[in-house]
Amino acid sequence: MKQARKKSPKISEAIIRGKKSLYNFDVIPLNAEFEDTSAIYVISKRKTDKRGKGHHRFICIGQTDSVLKEIKKHQKAKCVKKHQANVVCLLKETDGEKRLRIEEDLRLAHSSVCNYE
Repeated sequence: MKQARKKSPKISEAIIRGKKSLYNFDVIPLNAEFEDTSAIYVISKRKTDKRGKGHHRFICIGQTDSVLKEIKKHQKAKCVKKHQANVVCLLKETDGEKRLRIEEDLRLAHSSVCNYE
């Protein structure tokens, strides 16, 4: 019997602007159980305003071929804890070259504290 694939519990979506393009990310609690996939990720501290609109302070921007391994590593990282990250924004992408291009585009447009500590 084939086991059902685990789906990460999305709480929202976020459109994140790169230097050249816009990208539509799924927003998932950092402490959730993650589906293992290849993706670009943005770990952030998310706050909602009075209207329920989410605002993000970027903590770390990266890409990986294994979200499961990468998030487990970041959940233990001092920088992520220090800056009180509570969500990860994921954009699934299996093409490694495309992931690198998107990551670079996002890093050119945004500063993220843990990429520099």
